[in-house]
Amino acid sequence: MLVESLLPFSDAPPYTIRTMAPDEGGVLEQLDWEAFETYRLRHTKEGHPLRHRTSANMDAALHRPYSGVVIEWPPGKVAGYCFTHVWGSLGWLGTLGVAPKNQGFGLGYAVTAAGIALLREAGCTTIALETMPDSGKNLGLYTRLGLEGRDLTVLCQGIPDLATSVRFDLWQGGSSTLEAIAGQIVPGLNPAPAAQWLLDEDAGQTLIWWDDGHPAAFASLRTGSRREGSYHLYLVVEAAACTPRAAVHWPRYLSEIQWYARSLRKSGVVLPVNMRQPALLRAALSAGLKIVQTRARLGVGDDLGASDDVLMLTLAM
Repeated sequence: MLVESLLPFSDAPPYTIRTMAPDEGGVLEQLDWEAFETYRLRHTKEGHPLRHRTSANMDAALHRPYSGVVIEWPPGKVAGYCFTHVWGSLGWLGTLGVAPKNQGFGLGYAVTAAGIALLREAGCTTIALETMPDSGKNLGLYTRLGLEGRDLTVLCQGIPDLATSVRFDLWQGGSSTLEAIAGQIVPGLNPAPAAQWLLDEDAGQTLIWWDDGHPAAFASLRTGSRREGSYHLYLVVEAAACTPRAAVHWPRYLSEIQWYARSLRKSGVVLPVNMRQPALLRAALSAGLKIVQTRARLGVGDDLGASDDVLMLTLAM
């Protein structure tokens, strides 16, 4: 995909939008650092410094299909980026940023619009993202681009009951098993790329449970941090789902996830639960987890599951 357009100011040179290249990880890593400079300084002052993304994280991201788009201004100089994720029928907008010196010229709008266009080109019928709910700038940008506010997603963190025995298998690759589970909740949803990314980055594993020989549930779990020098005390669920028939077994699956966390010397787990799933949220709170962060979900297209489904998706890069 290649798009050329004029900036909103008549005396500005044209910008160019193109797909990301697998060999420009260093450029995007530095740009990601610069784009979040203000955010980084604030967190450093609060005692929570934001670190560089790991090279493995960036490299794995860039080698996925439809990894995202960059905007060049002037030609040959990358000024902004927008990562994208294609999970079958679901397109997910990831991290985006513009170099501080290039902000204020509409580049963020242009590169995000191009990211949405790339997801549509990939055949995605639902497009969604999550962002911080207190970011009026981001909410305004996404709304202007046609995305609608849906619900809050809350990150629940804690230590569930520990299973005394486990019955899961480790995912070995391929899309059919995970697609068979997720597709029963959202037609066409295929979370295999998210699971494969964890393997490629050597930063996690996906657990699979079976019911009478049929795939019943999965959980893609991040064990390693996306940023240098950071350590995850908790196992982070990046994507998980149970078939409607298996949803009743979710408490047991959660206990087995905690068992897996302990086997890796992790304290507990983090679950992303959307507020339109009240039963799942109550179950998480009843299991002793606490809400530690909120994100606003915006999207266009079909909703991601019904209110009584067990389907968890979190913000990806």
